[in-house]
Amino acid sequence: MLASLHSTTPRDQYRLTVLVDGTDDDSVEMLQKNPDLVDHIVVSQRNEGLGPSLNKAVAFVGALKSWDDGAVPLTCYVQDDVLFAKDWLATLTGKFLQLERPLGLAFASGHNAVEHYDDPRADRRDLGGGMYTSRYIRATNMLARHETWRSMLPIPRVDPETGRERGRPHNGMGSGVDWHFVRVHDNSVVRTNRTNLIVPGLVIHAGFDKSTWLDRELPESEADKAAVK
Repeated sequence: MLASLHSTTPRDQYRLTVLVDGTDDDSVEMLQKNPDLVDHIVVSQRNEGLGPSLNKAVAFVGALKSWDDGAVPLTCYVQDDVLFAKDWLATLTGKFLQLERPLGLAFASGHNAVEHYDDPRADRRDLGGGMYTSRYIRATNMLARHETWRSMLPIPRVDPETGRERGRPHNGMGSGVDWHFVRVHDNSVVRTNRTNLIVPGLVIHAGFDKSTWLDRELPESEADKAAVK
């Protein structure tokens, strides 16, 4: 992911905070050896899962922004097993800011979550040029105003839709974090009658066939699968 980010994204366009969920000495050492790519490293001594990790990361980034009068009001989340298209961040940010008010956007994503195509609840709408809106997105890549993230935190330990503790990779159950932002929280996309912008091809889930949650490949578009090969 870091190599792809470095080759596609001008360094002055982002400040990168990496959260290492569970002590991994090799990963931490590698990150520390790349100060030109990484601004901050937050390390959890034990694996906590995506919910606690996002709570921690968004709070940390918010603290940094509060100290910087010139901070960009957007925060972008990406998984660690993705590939980026050239100028993905500038494209995604520009489209989001351009269409945020006209379309009533909450988030934007460069990842194409094909599993929601045929779900009428997603209210998928074609915008032309490959772009579309959908109320449902996957937490592979999510960009929003920092205030939007903050308004839905903290993510609770128990998923109210299932009544179960949110999963971590060792127990084979999904974290449900994307649904928290999409439809569960009072300020979620669905409950505030907003939608999300998707610009396919900007962020590709290269690790779709190595999911820690499922014993099968995650659904991806044929174009994204071809780009990984």
